[in-house]
Amino acid sequence: MMKLVIDTNRIMAGLLKESTSRKIILDNHFLFFAPDYIETEIFQHREYLIKKAKMTESDFDTLLHILLEPITLVPFDDFKQDYSRAMEIMESIDENDAPFLAVGLALKLDGIWTEDRHFLRQHLLKVFHTGDLVQNI
Repeated sequence: MMKLVIDTNRIMAGLLKESTSRKIILDNHFLFFAPDYIETEIFQHREYLIKKAKMTESDFDTLLHILLEPITLVPFDDFKQDYSRAMEIMESIDENDAPFLAVGLALKLDGIWTEDRHFLRQHLLKVFHTGDLVQNI
């Protein structure tokens, strides 16, 4: 079973439509981890996502709950020891990505599932794209 950091955009892709991203999130071949603040980040985009997905608020909330269920949300205290190292690497690339790298390093995960090209500029955590994971479902 692969253990991966999942980025916020993969979760949002799963919210927008019945997609490969949604199937991967719900597949039991993977264990996903993310910084716990992703709930807040998704909530900041809630209205946009509801409109774009063309669903009711209730349906959106239900789907969000379903998609977050298999994802372990990691509190900052559990990855803070690796945060400064991740920030050193990601600061010149995209410092908003540092917590995701730190989670992967702290938990010694297999990699990160992302379509964000910024992660290709670091070499501490293997990057998996959606196409790489489809082979396992």
